[in-house]
Amino acid sequence: DQAPHPRRANVVQLADVRAHRAAQQLAARKAAKRQWGWLEWGALGLVMVLGLAAGRFGLARWQPGWFGEPAAAPTTVFSRNGMLIAQGRLDHALTQQMGGAAPSEGDVRVGLSFLSNEGGYCRSFTLVGLNQDLVGIACRGSDEWRIPVLVQNARPLPAPASYRMAGSEMPTALLEAIDQRIVGGMLDTRAEVEALRRNWQR
Repeated sequence: DQAPHPRRANVVQLADVRAHRAAQQLAARKAAKRQWGWLEWGALGLVMVLGLAAGRFGLARWQPGWFGEPAAAPTTVFSRNGMLIAQGRLDHALTQQMGGAAPSEGDVRVGLSFLSNEGGYCRSFTLVGLNQDLVGIACRGSDEWRIPVLVQNARPLPAPASYRMAGSEMPTALLEAIDQRIVGGMLDTRAEVEALRRNWQR
């Protein structure tokens, strides 16, 4: 009798898992096609309040020092004429990092990339804190990343095993914002590489 052939091990890429779960979240929202309730409108209102507060009072509370990092750490977001703009590590990650890739420093994570109905590229991101994160969408305009949506996302301190999947769960307000802007589907790896090669210019 012939010996049974050994089964090939399935290699699961964490970036693919995160992208797949995020795609499922977006697909589920589109399939539902229901009217917003008070919960969704409340979440969207929170996004607007955060954006207005940032434009009026600046981002002092939302810099890395607010997350327990050294006060001398470079800032990641600034406000200009009421619009939030990425800078420092966030700008670098949005420009150079592939979606879902584990960052070297661990405090900036880039998620989905997609074409916006305004004609440019947009990317979701997470600024990882100790007890809470800032999650948002950045859209490319000229040579900078403009942030129309920024949401404070409180979370309990996770166990090491669950922490690896934390970036795959997006708040309702962020999913709604992506759904309002996205044209087609998410960019695949090949499309992301090409966009990165062109410095995210169309």
